[in-house]
Amino acid sequence: MTRITTLLAIMLVAVAAWAQTITPQEAVDRFANDPSMKHASFGVMFMSVDSGKIIAAANPELSVVTASTMKTVTSTAALEALGGNFRFETKVYIDGKMQGDTLVGNIVIVGAGDPTLGTGFMSGIAKLPEEIAQALTAKGIKAVSGKVITDSSLFPGPYYSDWWDAGDLAQDYGAGVFPLNYRDNTIRFNFNVGRKGRVNNAHFVPEVPGVGVANRTTPGKRNYILTTLDYGANNLVMTGNTAAGKGKGRHSWIVANPCPDALLVADVEAAIKNCGIELKNNNINTSSKDDSTELLVNHQSPELTDIVISLLDRSDNMFTHALLRALAVRSKSYQAEGGDLDSNGVSEVKRIFNGMGIDTESLFMRDGSGLARANRTSVHMFCDMLRTVVDKKYNNKRLTDLMPNAGRRIGKLLPTTELADSVTLKSGSMSEVQCFVGYYPANNPTIVWAVLCNNYTCSRATLKNNIDRLLIGALLNQ
Repeated sequence: MTRITTLLAIMLVAVAAWAQTITPQEAVDRFANDPSMKHASFGVMFMSVDSGKIIAAANPELSVVTASTMKTVTSTAALEALGGNFRFETKVYIDGKMQGDTLVGNIVIVGAGDPTLGTGFMSGIAKLPEEIAQALTAKGIKAVSGKVITDSSLFPGPYYSDWWDAGDLAQDYGAGVFPLNYRDNTIRFNFNVGRKGRVNNAHFVPEVPGVGVANRTTPGKRNYILTTLDYGANNLVMTGNTAAGKGKGRHSWIVANPCPDALLVADVEAAIKNCGIELKNNNINTSSKDDSTELLVNHQSPELTDIVISLLDRSDNMFTHALLRALAVRSKSYQAEGGDLDSNGVSEVKRIFNGMGIDTESLFMRDGSGLARANRTSVHMFCDMLRTVVDKKYNNKRLTDLMPNAGRRIGKLLPTTELADSVTLKSGSMSEVQCFVGYYPANNPTIVWAVLCNNYTCSRATLKNNIDRLLIGALLNQ
């Protein structure tokens, strides 16, 4: 046995012994009184599912930054309002008239806000371009005189949250949400830095019609390249310094795609041509309101419960914000008055929660995913929400069934205990923010809990181990 292994074993024995002698409130107090929490804003709560009694808590009403734990709020509201078996439906029409085996008209794809079109994160989903090509072939169509066009009238821009930081918008985790989302609204950006520090061969894979690169870098002593997204010009803007010299060379990043509908059209055109159908791309004026319009494809997303499982496990911002916008476009207030889409979505979440008896006074919600640092709420609100839906089934699944097991998602101590498999949770993190909310035991919850920490002064790894100790002390004595 190595020295490190021996020390770890001794530490685990000590933690186990400590957990047997501490009360839940003592565990919370020790966590709260740790020197790393001296300047922190934080909340901790453990609540009984049966009685709603607070078992242990610190700062239960303080609203603090939530990071991605906000995804549980959006997901719960969507499940409650839309139902677990809800599916997004993206409809494709042929708009024109047949002349022999030629469609004199266009193919129209109507956006429904589905975040899963072409996603690389969920399996078993039919590919929309192939569905369209196969449907045309089945109708005996051998030529289309018009174009593949998109209908993005479901909601207007901006296609990102006003509360997101500008520096996030070009990143893969900051991709916008559009009426037509495609391939996770991301693309690969490749470029080289030459011997003289000049950027060359900058390109996207795949190439997207209408999306360009604005290079504003200057040669310097080291590579320090920042990317931002100019949605007005659909350009990825490069700024900063590029280092000269051999070996500074090739770079490959995943970035946000500001024109996912253009990439979808390009893929549909390729699929149509691969099926031997001629696409002439003529300008054909047709009316979607006359008898020439016919439904060609009704593409359905996975069920909402499967979408939620995926987004909670991977903490997908685009998927979750798409759910907020789905709630908004279906709300009576947005349909009657329009206005700010995301604000309508937040209002809808609060309306749903208030109707369930959940107090949202502490909820300061700005987007669906938690990417905005202005998102705040209290551990009490989280525990009330988790307790309210603990036994509710959405498509025969409870929220605890949709959340991942703790496993190795916190620190190094929890995975060595039974809590690794018996706690389900959602985590959230950003700079100086670390949060967790969840259930215990996973299969038949008797306790809901939340830990939200902002502005701690220790390392993130140390904080996670402290949270492990907190959970071990508060849960294993129940």
